[in-house]
Amino acid sequence: MTTLLTPQQAADAMGVSKYVVEKLINDAQTCPKTAKWREKRDFIDLTPAGNVRRIIRIMPEALGLSVSQVSQPTP
Repeated sequence: MTTLLTPQQAADAMGVSKYVVEKLINDAQTCPKTAKWREKRDFIDLTPAGNVRRIIRIMPEALGLSVSQVSQPTP
């Protein structure tokens, strides 16, 4: 099973703000031909139809991380 990251975890791993990650995701969804990230390759939209808030998860490979480098959330 692949470990997916939340936008905040991805931002922390890249050393940028959450806004930068959200901008990359928005660019990929609005302008897919010119975006740096690609949907279903770098991130996944898990939002069910009808939801107001999006559920986005980022693949560690998009950040250059391996699964072993991803810190597991503490319970």
